[in-house]
Amino acid sequence: MRGVREHLGWGGAAALAPLALWWGWSVVAVVRSGWGLSPALPYLLCPLVLLAGVCLGGVVARHADSVAVRVALVIAELILVIGVVMVTEPGKGPTGYTNANAALAVQFVAICGLALLSTARERRRGVLVALALGVVAVALNRSTAGTAVALPVFTVVALAVWLRPARRWWTAMSVAVGALAVGFAGWVILRAAESTPFPEWAVRAFDPVRERLWQDAAQLWSERPLTGSGPGSFAERTVLSLDPDTMAAHSSILQVGAETGWVGVTLLDAMVLAAMLWAARGSTPHAVIAVAAVAALLVHSMADHLLEFGSVVLAVGIVIGWAGASGRQRHDGNSE
Repeated sequence: MRGVREHLGWGGAAALAPLALWWGWSVVAVVRSGWGLSPALPYLLCPLVLLAGVCLGGVVARHADSVAVRVALVIAELILVIGVVMVTEPGKGPTGYTNANAALAVQFVAICGLALLSTARERRRGVLVALALGVVAVALNRSTAGTAVALPVFTVVALAVWLRPARRWWTAMSVAVGALAVGFAGWVILRAAESTPFPEWAVRAFDPVRERLWQDAAQLWSERPLTGSGPGSFAERTVLSLDPDTMAAHSSILQVGAETGWVGVTLLDAMVLAAMLWAARGSTPHAVIAVAAVAALLVHSMADHLLEFGSVVLAVGIVIGWAGASGRQRHDGNSE
């Protein structure tokens, strides 16, 4: 235990606390609800997959300027593009859901940005090809929300690689802006879901299915606002659950709120902040990119169901772990 604490530092060890509390509260929610273990698997597995991604990101960071990493990035981006081009609707590959594909592509754009920071200029061609393929993958999936969050992530990547900001206040500012963006997006979705009729801007932006899903989730949440009705309760409540694609609320904050209450939402917020702070342990350019990627995924998830996809959670974990490890690289004198 002492070795783990020395490796992580007190700040790193504290960042793990929200994940442990989330896992514990999910177990309590399962026992309380009586809906069984299966509906709770996303709640229980998400932190474990995220941790696996963080560990993998730390490993990749130590080999960031290797041929293997550049080849892996190109192959991964090709899979994202081919999955959209070759697979017919519905269920575009590789995740089977176009918005999740776009979210995954956004995370790989961020990973490519981290790779550009760690790769010598004369060896960047492969990473640039992978980055271009990631942008193409976002566009091919035709996800409005995915495209909306991809633009700021791509902009942050370009600026971080070009400017190489060194002052730590850039990291602090990125964490503050990212946290505010996630909080504001959640507040907007909550207001829309609780409004009757649906706000005019939301009618133009979202389809009637989402309107019904969000209103069902908001109604369920209002019945047990503090602790929620338990994992699986939303699928039992909404009449749209006959379709497997609409068994989820298509909103992370509404899904978590309806099923685990404000306790679960608070722990989700704490995990997001912990993820940003973990990434902020790294060098400033890496941290800025990673925080933007985390914020992009959570903002997108406020209007869609994305956190149930293990590949998406694993990818954002890689981003966080790679960025966090870049601080140790700099300290050891092995950074770019």
